[in-house]
Amino acid sequence: MKRLSKQKLLVIIVFNLVIAVAYYIDNLDANYSELSSDIQNIIPVAQKFDNPALFQEDLYLDNIENVKYYTPFYVQTLRFMATFTNYNYIQAVNVLGFICHLSFGILWFFLLFRFVSNFWVALLVSILIRGIIWLPGLEIWGISDLWTIMPRTVYISLLPLPFLIFSKPFYKVLIASFLIGLIFNFHPITGLGGVLLFLSFIVLNQIYFKNKARVTLRQFVLILAAIALGMLPFVLTYFGKTSSEVTYNLDAFEKAFHTRIPDYFSQPFQFLRQWLQLKTLFFIIPLILFFILSFKNQDQHKKAKLLVLLTVILILIPTISVPVEQLINKLFGLNLRLSFQLIRVQKVAVIPAYFAWAFIFERIINANKNRLKYAPYVVGTYLVLLVFSQSLWFNKVPFFGEDISKTILPHNLSVFSTEKDTELAIDRMSKYINKNTNQSDVLCASYIYRGATKRSVIFDGKGASMLIEGNPQQFIEWQKRQETINSLNNMKAIIDYLKQFNVDYYVTRNKNVPATLIHTEGSISLYKL
Repeated sequence: MKRLSKQKLLVIIVFNLVIAVAYYIDNLDANYSELSSDIQNIIPVAQKFDNPALFQEDLYLDNIENVKYYTPFYVQTLRFMATFTNYNYIQAVNVLGFICHLSFGILWFFLLFRFVSNFWVALLVSILIRGIIWLPGLEIWGISDLWTIMPRTVYISLLPLPFLIFSKPFYKVLIASFLIGLIFNFHPITGLGGVLLFLSFIVLNQIYFKNKARVTLRQFVLILAAIALGMLPFVLTYFGKTSSEVTYNLDAFEKAFHTRIPDYFSQPFQFLRQWLQLKTLFFIIPLILFFILSFKNQDQHKKAKLLVLLTVILILIPTISVPVEQLINKLFGLNLRLSFQLIRVQKVAVIPAYFAWAFIFERIINANKNRLKYAPYVVGTYLVLLVFSQSLWFNKVPFFGEDISKTILPHNLSVFSTEKDTELAIDRMSKYINKNTNQSDVLCASYIYRGATKRSVIFDGKGASMLIEGNPQQFIEWQKRQETINSLNNMKAIIDYLKQFNVDYYVTRNKNVPATLIHTEGSISLYKL
């Protein structure tokens, strides 16, 4: 691997440390509502592990067995962080975010620098790759504020590590293989994309760069074994805690599934259609451009073909998983429930495009050595524009006024930022419930209140997602409850129905509820049943 001067190494460390510290400071007073719905679903799982007496009447946490399959590495890492924050899980996520911001920036820089010889190009793209971009299946790429510090973000923060270790002698390849399997445990869905990328990279290297990366069949088998060994914790946990055997009404499960999960997750062509957006050009253009520009350079053209093929593989194989799973279920009378998750692996297909950008920028500089002296000024100008990207002036400016730019820096490093963190009515209501109700009380409320108040919540759709793989029968029961409550045509009937499930409090924006009004925050009211 190429060496950096001490000064440039210091620049990389300090630059990423500044961003990490700034985000950490910015979120010291963060509210629960600022977390993503995924994290708001995970924190109660950690709280249940901390105190099994919690959530006795909850939709999915009434039994800890329902969620033991779920991303154990992330949950246990978060619990470990919470020991340093007095079990304040918002701040536990903040500490984890600090670590992720630091590792993301440094590791992606070094991976880019391994393949491009220019420091400034690697730095530029390592900043660019931080920006949030929304992808098919409600997926994201990038790292930003507290809401992004999900399992998938922890995973992509560590993803460069196996590729950095991958080199001769062969024992380093085995270590890299074990690591790509081990970090898979932080987010198995994205992790499968990383494993697919890793193996595809090895195979395609065999095809295009035979002299540089010879791997024998025996060695390839050892690589697969090392990956499998790293993946073992999740594999044992998941398949030990879930079952594909059908012990429930399959039609009822399908009905519940389509109530909660959008159809495009089980319709590959609908899912692929989501790529047909203008922003997808950001990933297509560099692949095509690098492919065309590299025609006269055999070595570069091989890289271009490798990047294109990696992109195709990372989109095609996850897409195929849906009909394959449907066929297996039909032939063997099973109910495998993985493909609606596996199809989301496509998000990893954006990675080759960032490397294509890096190769293009490097080519532009190499075409005229005089341009090298301007590289620091280009990176500096880009950073200045990022500092202003959250201001009103940039709202309608293409690229700089969009998430991919304005989510890179925190608010406290941005000038004239219009983005402000404020305590919402839902945060204030959560605090009131915490102070004025019992932990054993049952709420009919948004899923947010589950982790924010440590109270059992029933009926919410977000929480029901945890039951799809953890407890299909309970998932079916949730759908039947939803169907019943949606059929009721007056508020008194709804309240009577809630009482059947021992609901103590109803948190709602509805008015004229036939129950005792306890407290109001903004448009949100708390009723005692």
